[in-house]
Amino acid sequence: KEDLITVTEFSKQIQEGGQVNLTFFLNKAEMFMRKWAVQYGHSSLKDSDVIRFAIENISQHVVNPLEETKLGAFQEKSTRYVEFGRDHLIVPTDLKEFEQEIRSWNNLLISSYEESRTIVEEFIRTKLNKEEFKTEAAFNRTVVAKTFDIIRYLLPGTMLTSLGVVMPTREAERHFSKLLSDPRAEMRSLGTALLEEGKKVSPGLLSHVCVNDYQIKRRESMDRLQSEINLKKCKFEIGRNDRSVKLLNLSSDIEAKMAAAMLMEHNNNANDYLDYLNLCLRGDNLTKSIIEIYLKDRGPFDEMPQSTEVGNILFEINMDFGAYRDLMRHRRNLFLCSPITALAGFEYPEYVEEESELMKVKEKFNLCAEVTKELHIKIKNKLPHLAGYIVMFANKQKMIWQMDPRQLAYVVELRTTPAGHYSYRHICQEMFKVVKEEMPTFCKFINVDLSLGEEGRRKQEEKTVEKLKDLGEKDLEKVS
Repeated sequence: KEDLITVTEFSKQIQEGGQVNLTFFLNKAEMFMRKWAVQYGHSSLKDSDVIRFAIENISQHVVNPLEETKLGAFQEKSTRYVEFGRDHLIVPTDLKEFEQEIRSWNNLLISSYEESRTIVEEFIRTKLNKEEFKTEAAFNRTVVAKTFDIIRYLLPGTMLTSLGVVMPTREAERHFSKLLSDPRAEMRSLGTALLEEGKKVSPGLLSHVCVNDYQIKRRESMDRLQSEINLKKCKFEIGRNDRSVKLLNLSSDIEAKMAAAMLMEHNNNANDYLDYLNLCLRGDNLTKSIIEIYLKDRGPFDEMPQSTEVGNILFEINMDFGAYRDLMRHRRNLFLCSPITALAGFEYPEYVEEESELMKVKEKFNLCAEVTKELHIKIKNKLPHLAGYIVMFANKQKMIWQMDPRQLAYVVELRTTPAGHYSYRHICQEMFKVVKEEMPTFCKFINVDLSLGEEGRRKQEEKTVEKLKDLGEKDLEKVS
């Protein structure tokens, strides 16, 4: 009872700015959560508790597995607008035996990154028509942004970054357990730190989180199975090709199923969904007219309606690590990525492959890619689960990406805007093109931008400058 405080006393102390002893209440809340959320499995209680973290100094290599959780929200330091330096390069603790080789590799990539910046920036300044820009500030912002878009391909997986994380406790307990069960020391260390900090906020809900034996045994079993499978070696390819986007599968009669869902949504007569589906399957023109009536008045800021989630689209995507990092943030979709590798080849950034003024930069890419592949293979032969640290952002990665039509529209509309990175703009444009052949009526209502993006990028930076002026930013030349 000596720890108990009445509501009246509580209110009075708050009004007077006094110190309130909440120990009794916090302990009571913790015991309640341990009993109902942990012991009796009422996991929905955990959805109401949200934890926020600020994370600094983790490698680019572990950011993606950290961000794979679908219910999390992440804000990461940008590789497109922020310069990275050599003081943020690391040698992972469980790769100490390769320390000198990794340090040499780190130095090669960051030196190439630094030296390429000046060359690329000068090239972009001559490539863009300054007269087309409303202000010098907008021109300079565009130059800097496009420069970083190109040189970021040289960043290594061992480069440190920082990010903010928000996730429900229910998702946190599952995810922390997965991190604690990872074979990489950095991942386990990150999982331990997140769990310790999370317990300070939600001790009752996270007290039981621990290493997951199933995760470990499953990984070990699959590794053994993979070692017994005989497939030809992956081809090392340079540059992007026509096979970067493959449509693996698309639900049969997907537009008819979508049209039936639209009718079902507005069904006042208690008909079955199958009644509507059979109706739509009998008449292609009916399906087309339903979709057109349903979507024709959709404005530029209106979401695709929920009924457009019917059906599934499955892609295989082959793209650079940098673009993969950007696109895998669409966590409402299903992403399955192979282990990060340097064996599949690499891609050149925009302009680098064909422009003579960037020949020196191209040579740096060729050298860095070759050194990266050799060191990656050397580490993979001894410690395969750690080889993913030895990649550059230019290295090709393979993944399957499953989504519904609604998410296709969202991804395409967001990621083909002119302000987007050249690499993922091209991927999303190709996704739209291959699906359009199968879903022509629905795709008419996706606001895709199939341009090269130069004009739009200029307009985007001009808008940014205007916003900064409105916010009272005086020295616009220093804001980039």
